[in-house]
Amino acid sequence: MGSDTIEHIFGAAVCVFAESGFERARMDEIARRAGVAKGTIYYHFKSKEELFVALMNNGMERLTAYLRRRLAQVEDPQEQLGEILDAQVRYLYDNGTFAKLLISEVWGSIERQRVFRARIRDLVSIIEEVIRRGEKEGSFRTLKVQETAVAIFGAISVAVLQELFRFEEQERQDVKEERIPDLVRNLETLIHHGLIYKEAE
Repeated sequence: MGSDTIEHIFGAAVCVFAESGFERARMDEIARRAGVAKGTIYYHFKSKEELFVALMNNGMERLTAYLRRRLAQVEDPQEQLGEILDAQVRYLYDNGTFAKLLISEVWGSIERQRVFRARIRDLVSIIEEVIRRGEKEGSFRTLKVQETAVAIFGAISVAVLQELFRFEEQERQDVKEERIPDLVRNLETLIHHGLIYKEAE
């Protein structure tokens, strides 16, 4: 039982948790959708809580890795900030069920909060690195870096979540190539001219 089995379990679990909520989600249903025995799930995860934490941890790690890959393609801080906006919007948009769980279920137990805060911290630190580099090079205003990075992360997340709840899955995929650039442009306008970039002299 390798990584493929765990991926099947994660794929089923994210749907069941999103549809039923953590409390009402049943391991039997997750096993059925994953095409595995319930004992197989318990072989990998001791409890529903452990499965949920691992699922969210996996999703956040993938988002972090995706952001870092995108940032490695450019060096200019302004371009890197654009990469962050586009990458986070695309990842959350393409993983809408996971994105909804971030808001609806992740604040439950102490363990979930601990893991979630650590992963958000990882993501925010990436944004902080870009802001600090931009400040050093004179591209960005001098602001409170951590608070600004958190605000940027939050603005992106809420903008995408609004979109996820606005459209059903199939409709969202149909308009994806139109809506994602619109979201990114709107966020760029907000952040570039309102929060980060120096005013033209």
